Amino acid sequence: MNMDELNKSQEKAATFEGKHLLVLAGAGTGKTKTIIARASYLISTGVDPSKIQILTFTKRAANEIVSRVKAEFDKNQAMDLRGSTFHSWCNQLLTQFPNLFGTNTFTIIDEDDQVNLMKSICGKKPIQLENIKLDSQRLVDIYSFMRNTKLSLADSLKIKIGIGDNNYDLEDQTMLKDHNLRLLYIENFFHDYHNKKLEKKYLDYDDMLLVVATRLTKDENAREIIGNLYKHFLVDEMQDTNPLQWDLLNPLQEKSHLFCVGDDAQSIYSFRGADFKNVHLFKERVKDSEVYKLEENYRSTQEILDISNWLLEQSNIKYDKKLKAVRGNGNKPEIINVENNWKEADFIADKIIENYTNNNKKYGDHLVLARSSFYTRELQAEFIKRKIPFKVYGGRKFMESAHIKDLISAMRIVNNKDDELAWMRYLTLWEGIGEVKATQLSAPLSLTSNIVSCIHILKESRHVTNNNIFLILEAIYENQNNVQRAVHKSYELIQKRMSEKYKEDWEKKRKLDFPILEELAKNYSTLGEFISGILLDDAVSKSPSILSDAIIPEKGEEDAVIISTVHSAKGLEADTCFVINVSPGSYPSNRAKNDDEIEEERRVLYVALTRAKNNLYITRNIYAIHGQNLIAKNVSEIQYFLNSLPENLCIQHVKVTKEIWEKTKDIDTPNELDLPYHHTHH
Repeated sequence: MNMDELNKSQEKAATFEGKHLLVLAGAGTGKTKTIIARASYLISTGVDPSKIQILTFTKRAANEIVSRVKAEFDKNQAMDLRGSTFHSWCNQLLTQFPNLFGTNTFTIIDEDDQVNLMKSICGKKPIQLENIKLDSQRLVDIYSFMRNTKLSLADSLKIKIGIGDNNYDLEDQTMLKDHNLRLLYIENFFHDYHNKKLEKKYLDYDDMLLVVATRLTKDENAREIIGNLYKHFLVDEMQDTNPLQWDLLNPLQEKSHLFCVGDDAQSIYSFRGADFKNVHLFKERVKDSEVYKLEENYRSTQEILDISNWLLEQSNIKYDKKLKAVRGNGNKPEIINVENNWKEADFIADKIIENYTNNNKKYGDHLVLARSSFYTRELQAEFIKRKIPFKVYGGRKFMESAHIKDLISAMRIVNNKDDELAWMRYLTLWEGIGEVKATQLSAPLSLTSNIVSCIHILKESRHVTNNNIFLILEAIYENQNNVQRAVHKSYELIQKRMSEKYKEDWEKKRKLDFPILEELAKNYSTLGEFISGILLDDAVSKSPSILSDAIIPEKGEEDAVIISTVHSAKGLEADTCFVINVSPGSYPSNRAKNDDEIEEERRVLYVALTRAKNNLYITRNIYAIHGQNLIAKNVSEIQYFLNSLPENLCIQHVKVTKEIWEKTKDIDTPNELDLPYHHTHH
C-alpha cells in the first residue's frame, strides 16, 4: 500500500519496528486499512508472506484483508499470505502437527454433534433449574461459555440465564442447598460429557483452541516450532477476544510479534465471553509492547463525535482517546422526547419519508439502532403500514416470529382451505396433536369444498379435544371482512394455548406483540389483503398504501432502511442514524448491577452514537421510562448516562422535566403483565 494514502498515525502504526503493538483504533478511524497497510509493509520489507498470520473473527473479514493485501503486489509475491479465524487457524495446526498436539487420532465434531452427544448423556428430557428448562442445546451453550470465559458454572449461569445465589434469600438454607445440588447435578453431566468426548476421541470447537493454547503455554518446544513458522500475528477486533483466545495469544509473544488492532471503548460482547481487559490492559500484560492511537475519524462530523467523546469522558475508566472529525463540522445531534412507542415510530417514519421525498435521500441512508429487536415491534409495524422497506439485523422480523406465524396460520386456512403448510402448523400447535394426527385430520379436510365444511369436520373429529381449534376458525371466518376484529377474536381464543407453548417468555415478550398485530390489521379491509400485504414479498405492491406509489421502491431494489440491534451494528454506518429509547432504565439497563456491567452499557451507547455520519437523532421514551418501574419524582434522580449532558452538545426539543414526568406517570407501560389488549394509537 502506498503510504501516502495513510494519515500520520496510521503510517506510524503500519511501519512499527518494535516487538509488539496494540493499535487503539477509535470508531471510524480506519482500522482495517491499517491492518492491510501493516501486512503490505511487512511483505514489502522482505518478510516472507507465509510467516504472517492474520487472525479475525469471521472468514469473510479474513478473506477481505488477504485479498486486498494481495491486490497490492504482483501475482506470486503475496500468494502465501494467510488469514483465518481463531478456530480455523487452530484446526490447521492440529492437522499439520498432530503428534505435537496429541491429536492424530481425534475427530472434530460440530455443534449438532455436540448437542447429540450431550443428549446421550443427560437424556431427551430437559433439566429444570428454577423456572427455566435447560435442554441439550442450552447445556452445550453454557458449557462452551464456561470454557471460553474460564468462569465457574455458578457464575456462567448468572450471566447466561440470570440464575444465581442472588435469586435466593440467604436465610433460606433449604432453597440455597437445593440450588447447589442442582449445580452439582449439571456439573456431573458436564464431567460425563467431557469423558465421553475423550473416550470417543472427539474434539469440539472449543477444544481446538484449548489444546493449542495449553500446549503452547506448557511446552517450550511447541512455542519454538510455532514461533519459527509464524513471525508476525496480525489480530483484528482485539476487543472481542475472550480469556481462552487470550490464552492462545499470550504464549506467542515470546517468539513472535503481535500486532493487535482494537478499541476498548467498543468492547460490548461480555455476554459472549469477550474480555474488555484484553485491550485495556494490553501494555501491562504484554512485555515489550507499545500502544498507538488512531483518533482521526473519517465517518462522522465533529458534533456527533463531541457527544460520543463526552460520554466516554464521564466514565471512571480511562479510555484515553478523543476522536477528531476529518470531515469537519455539521449538524448537532437532536434529542427527541416521545410519549410512547407509537409516537417514536411515527417520528422516525415521518423523518425518513421527509428525507426520501424532499431531501434526495435513499431509504438505505437511514439506520435505526435499538437495544434489542424486541423493542422495534411498533417501529416495524409502522414501516409495514407505511410501506417503508426495511431489513432487520440481529433478531427476527416481527412477522417472522413463531407466535405470530401460529396465529397467521389460522387466517391462512380461512383464506385458503387448501393451504397444507398452514394446516400442519395450526393443528400441531395444539396439545395432543402431532404430525401423524395432523396428517390424519388433514386428509378428509382436503376433500371438502369450503372452510365451513372443514370446521364441521373438526367439530365431529375424535382427535379434536379442544373446542378452540374450530372456534378460532369460525371467528376468523365470521370476521373476514373486519380483519382487526378477526385478529382480536382469534387471539382471545388462542392466547391460553400460546401461553402454555411459550411459557418462559410469554408474558414479558410474545404476548405484547398481538396488540401490534391488531393495530396493523386496521389498515386492511379483507383477510386476503392482510395476508398478502404483510407476509408475501411478491404481493407487497398489491397492498393498499398510505403513501403515494411514487415513493415506493420498485420490486427488487435493495434500497431499505436498516433496523439493527446495537450488538449487530459492527461495520454499519449511515447518513442518518436514529438511536431509539435512550431512556433512564435503558442506558444503563436496570439489569446492570455492578460497575463492570454499567461501563459496558456505556460502551454500547458509544458504539450506537458513532454509527452516524451526518445526522444523529436520539429518542427518549417516557412510556419506556415508566415501563422500567422507575418511580421517582424527577428523572435526574435516576442513574442515567445523559443526565448531565451539556446543553451545547445537542438540540433538545423538549426537556424531560418534573412536570412532564408527573404528567406521564399514568401512561400504561409496555412491561406491565396486565397490558390492556386494545391499544390506542392516537
